[in-house]
Amino acid sequence: MTVQLGVNAPHVVHETIDGETIVIHLGTGTYYSLDGVGALAWQLLVEGVPSEELPARMSWRYDAEAELVQRSVARFVEELLAEDLLVAGAPPSAPANSEGVESAVASGVAFVEPVLHKYTDMQEFMLVDPIHDVEADVGWPHVKAG
Repeated sequence: MTVQLGVNAPHVVHETIDGETIVIHLGTGTYYSLDGVGALAWQLLVEGVPSEELPARMSWRYDAEAELVQRSVARFVEELLAEDLLVAGAPPSAPANSEGVESAVASGVAFVEPVLHKYTDMQEFMLVDPIHDVEADVGWPHVKAG
């Protein structure tokens, strides 16, 4: 199955800063953190690299057996799909703006399996409409009672 990022979907936004990628699912209010291998995999998917090509594109950078990279990256992509951060389909027509995660990874670096760090502690605030769902006299972040 070819997988592309849901970057064109209105419910997913992302930003990479200093090698860490933050992804927010606006529909659930959940946000995610990706670093290292996970941030690189995300960047490659954003750039339109099919999920099946990720292990080959990443193997030369890391000191790990190809099978471990293949298995770990496939599991990671499945997690992204399960969290509704990816959509199955054709690669995006225009690559997203890259923050240079790929270039920051030198070959021969030890491979650390990608981890999708999931945070739900801000869901209440992420799901509030700051114009309509807050107390008029005190404003954001004070949610209307009841």
